[in-house]
Amino acid sequence: MEKYKLKVSKRDQKTPNQIRREGNVPATMYGANQEPENLQFSAREFSRLPSSAFSHLLELEVSNGKPINVIIRHVQRKSTTGDLLNVEFYRVRMDKKITVTVPIKFSGTSKAVVEGAQLFEMEQEVEIECLPSDIPDIVEADLSMLTEVDAVILISDLKVSDKVKILNPHDAVVAKAAAPRAEEEEKAEEAGEGEAAAAAETQESAAS
Repeated sequence: MEKYKLKVSKRDQKTPNQIRREGNVPATMYGANQEPENLQFSAREFSRLPSSAFSHLLELEVSNGKPINVIIRHVQRKSTTGDLLNVEFYRVRMDKKITVTVPIKFSGTSKAVVEGAQLFEMEQEVEIECLPSDIPDIVEADLSMLTEVDAVILISDLKVSDKVKILNPHDAVVAKAAAPRAEEEEKAEEAGEGEAAAAAETQESAAS
């Protein structure tokens, strides 16, 4: 697992808006039974972090201090522009398990889909519990398991290290190979026609 880094500093004695106008973002760090700390960092540097950094270990490089391991717990953005308003970091201990969300990566080829079925990806991420150093980059879902129409991949089918525990319900559907929509509509239409014919026949019998 790759560790990402971000330079931070103690927050200036300024209002949050003043800090933002200078190109920085106010932040709070808490956790590990320590007092919360007010920090700030460069908005430009934060924007360079890959999306995977939001579910992985992040090392804060504090000026004149030791690096601190954290995960990003919450990012507040302005609804109209998407500009960063505030970030919350959660300080972690490397010897204590944490809960994080990790993306699902779909791999392999489904025989059912190749033969015309539709692929539905029902889940895009999973919640896991493990030590910070054991957080995987992704959890893989093997589409080759979908060999026929209506076949599904469940959370329980996902393979992870024995150091990682998936917290999602084991019977939740991750992906499904479904009948092509046109075929489903045709079956529904045939069923409707069959019901209509049966109803008509019942009415004729009653009239006679």
